[in-house]
Amino acid sequence: MNKAVIFDWSGTLSDNFYCFYYVCKNMFIELDKKPINKNEIRLNFTQPYMQFWHKYFPNLDKDKQDKLYEKYIHLAGDPKIYKHVKIIFNYLDKKGFKLFIVSSDWQSKLIPEIKKSGLENLIKKTICEVHDKKIAISSLVKEFNLDKKQSFYMGDTSGDVEAGRKAGIKTIGITWGFQHEKILAAAKPDFLINDIIKIKTIL
Repeated sequence: MNKAVIFDWSGTLSDNFYCFYYVCKNMFIELDKKPINKNEIRLNFTQPYMQFWHKYFPNLDKDKQDKLYEKYIHLAGDPKIYKHVKIIFNYLDKKGFKLFIVSSDWQSKLIPEIKKSGLENLIKKTICEVHDKKIAISSLVKEFNLDKKQSFYMGDTSGDVEAGRKAGIKTIGITWGFQHEKILAAAKPDFLINDIIKIKTIL
């Protein structure tokens, strides 16, 4: 069996909260509602992402949300990965972990970002445009014969923690992403870190 670390992308590896804020602001305006501030986003954003949007737009269907999101995310800028991400990817690769990405980001945005990041050759597989991450994580466990006791999902929301837990693998919550730390901590990930370099103390 193989051991693995499966990563969320936005807010976890990519410093792109400002992009999401731009998308939110413009979607709220287009949907005739006053935009919310950054702190409210951090307190309320989670996965699956439609839980967040339905809090403000109960009748918004997923197809319309997806179209609006893709429209604005391509206007939001080109984010960079966080400091130490490359160091940790090389460290985990040398330790024998298979590395994956499971993200709700659009393929048309995510794949070019991965290529620019310099991480592409270290990533075994990327699954994007995911709404239910539990299903995507479980598919990787099956496809790559992953040892659940030695495999981890790392993300920045309580929804990420729940998805990893439901898939039967361990979870790592990170505090520098989209969701407020107190909300993330309440989800009780197996590990909670405030710098990606601290993965070295876990794995």
